[in-house]
Amino acid sequence: MKASKKLIDINRQAYGIGRGLKLLGHLSWPAHFESEFLKALEKKKATLPEISYEKIDYSEQKDQLTKLCKSFTPSSPLEMFTWTTIKSYIDLIDLNHTIGTPEFCELSKVVFGLPGDRFPSSEVTNIEAAKQVVRLSKDFDFPYIKEPDVCIMADSIKQYLERRIRGVFGEIGPRVEVVDGLAAKATATAQRIKIRNGTHFTSYDFKQLFYHEVMTHSLTAINGGLQDQLFCMGCSSPRTLKTQEGLATFSEVITGSIDISRLKRLSLRILAIDMALGGADFRDVYQFFKTHGQSPQESYASTQRLFRGGYPDKNIIFTKDCIYLDGLMQVHTLFRWAMKHNRLELAHLLFSGRISAEDVFLLEEAYKSGTIVHPKYLPGWFAKIEGLAGSLVFSLLANIIRINVDGPSGLEKPA
Repeated sequence: MKASKKLIDINRQAYGIGRGLKLLGHLSWPAHFESEFLKALEKKKATLPEISYEKIDYSEQKDQLTKLCKSFTPSSPLEMFTWTTIKSYIDLIDLNHTIGTPEFCELSKVVFGLPGDRFPSSEVTNIEAAKQVVRLSKDFDFPYIKEPDVCIMADSIKQYLERRIRGVFGEIGPRVEVVDGLAAKATATAQRIKIRNGTHFTSYDFKQLFYHEVMTHSLTAINGGLQDQLFCMGCSSPRTLKTQEGLATFSEVITGSIDISRLKRLSLRILAIDMALGGADFRDVYQFFKTHGQSPQESYASTQRLFRGGYPDKNIIFTKDCIYLDGLMQVHTLFRWAMKHNRLELAHLLFSGRISAEDVFLLEEAYKSGTIVHPKYLPGWFAKIEGLAGSLVFSLLANIIRINVDGPSGLEKPA
């Protein structure tokens, strides 16, 4: 299986357009809004940030992408991947064009889902899973969690990541920048990793950021950039974000980098989205995060994530954070299935570029034939397959053996 010259050219054009599109940068709120909001709260005032957004016009790019879509009818796996990726670039443009309007929220629901959505092949919803994680996290409040870990500044994280990046990628690795106004603690592409300035990080954050941002997001983008036919694998699109975030979070789990607080934060965001979609305003959601143990600064950042693209007092919500738990379970299931059926090369394909879990099966033959370039870089945890296999086998065993942890288990205290 090989891409036609026409399809390669379409990929090249689509990639050239797609890599110039962005969304999160257009949704950012000025950094000074945080201090203003928190000072107003201290004075018992109800002041909310007054948000305005720059008008984004990607009309020319949308016309070009639409023409590319209409230039062929997808009939092969390579064509289907290209076509759906181009359509996803158009979704990204439509999200930009509707910022600040109810249509932005509606499109966000379509692209990223809702808290009430069920996991694939499951009756469990995102919101039910999130509530379970928050409930279980209370079991570890005491005595296991002691005083807060030492706080590390963003510049120290930057130096740590730079050393690790050079060790893996050499000179082609992404550069690390400390920036203001970032909703997330960090973001990553093949070229840049941005770290939120003013944030205090814990020792867990060191490994989390390395495996999540560098060894997943940057790594898949770099490997995707080495593709010589499906160039679109080198550029992220909304349709690949669930798998990307799922793979990145799975890497935290498999390396022991994730802590209970991190899982709780991901879950609280889903519950907060549900609140906001139900009519809660910025203050309500902020208090929700704060009540659940987040600092004022982190509560503000968590709340801002949900309201970016909209306004603090309007029901325009960005639902992207619904994809994290869903993506984690999707990727975990894929790895377990691949291991069980002795088809781990499918999981290997995940690291070849920015693709979705569905693309893994779609592109399997192209990967086997060499049409898709095998990943040059792999995270260490995947290369050490024995450790990965052990974790997955235990996961399968835990699902088979049901133990009633609320009743007799053979572990009672001796008389």
